[in-house]
Amino acid sequence: MSSPHEQQPPARVLFADHTPIVGGAELVLATHIAALDRSRFHPLVACTDRVPMLIDLYREAGADVHLLPMPQLRRLSPAVPLGLLRAAWAFRQLVRRERVDVVVANTSRAAYIAAVALIGTGVPLIWWVRDFLFGRTAFRLLAGRADRLICVSAAIRDYYGGRHDPRFSVIHVGSSLDEELPDIDPRAVAAERARWGFDSEDLVVGFMGRLVDDKGPEDVLEAVAIANATDPRIKLLIVGSGRGQVGDVEGELQRRVAARGLDFVVFAGFQRAQALYYRVFDLFVLSTRTPEPYATSVVQAMMAEVPVVATATGGTPELVRDGDTGLLVPPCSPREMANAILRLAADAGLRARVTDAARDEVLAHNRERVTTALAEQVYDSLLGRLPATPG
Repeated sequence: MSSPHEQQPPARVLFADHTPIVGGAELVLATHIAALDRSRFHPLVACTDRVPMLIDLYREAGADVHLLPMPQLRRLSPAVPLGLLRAAWAFRQLVRRERVDVVVANTSRAAYIAAVALIGTGVPLIWWVRDFLFGRTAFRLLAGRADRLICVSAAIRDYYGGRHDPRFSVIHVGSSLDEELPDIDPRAVAAERARWGFDSEDLVVGFMGRLVDDKGPEDVLEAVAIANATDPRIKLLIVGSGRGQVGDVEGELQRRVAARGLDFVVFAGFQRAQALYYRVFDLFVLSTRTPEPYATSVVQAMMAEVPVVATATGGTPELVRDGDTGLLVPPCSPREMANAILRLAADAGLRARVTDAARDEVLAHNRERVTTALAEQVYDSLLGRLPATPG
């Protein structure tokens, strides 16, 4: 028997992303777009023209990319309402021109624009809620304009009061890294380690993310410095950048490392070859100081069988269960982070147990094909194809 959507043309889904950087939300969206069932969904993206790498990212994922004015709504000024209206008008025209069936806002500020643009169109709006940064009063006002809200963790859903609201779903972040890892040649891993000055005896602690204050890279630096004083095998590879971003601490970190002569710390900058770098790491640290929605980097480290030390904030404990799938430490606590690193470094049996449990967890629940299938059910429910089941 054919399914309800087999005889219908692919639904035209417009993803809205306002962000002027390539961050975790953008990388996750690109992976999601690439995994969409093209027999059922035709993806389009509306984004800013200020980041060529972002445009390339969405095009490589297979989306039709449309460039629109996306004002910076974070800074309050008399120009903000006018910029919002201009962006909403351009967005509304795009929705009509491209015969869009459903809009998916990838960020909170994109949801602002889409909510205004879609008034009176009859086109449903889905809002991926990926952070805790939205004021709860403003959230309630904007959430009233959304037909469905997808939260990346139960912590976010509960923070915004959506536990008993049927419009809310929880769909954890997915990754397709598991499909890339088998293609990583061990010789390439050894060569990359050698490139940054690491040998086979070193225990490389990895940080991968934006070098901004709330991600806590300073805490990782201090933790590894403490751990290295006890076990000189422990070294730090920092992958990512903070340049041009709010809260940038990249330059300060580099100056601190140089001033203290910390020759066991290496800055690799932004790297697109993520699968390779997760193979380079021996341990992975998530050091977020503020509530972390649900870290893609932790999902990927677990897929790569790299033991994880993470700060217990936001949605992270939904993924990292202390002593089971990793080790949890309080935020802003370099010494406790160092103790967790040393504990894993000294106990091969513990490393094996947590990596096995973590791998099983993410392969069951966080593979992109799994999380995308759940999101597709939500899309279908608004298109009259299926009842919505994720909750």
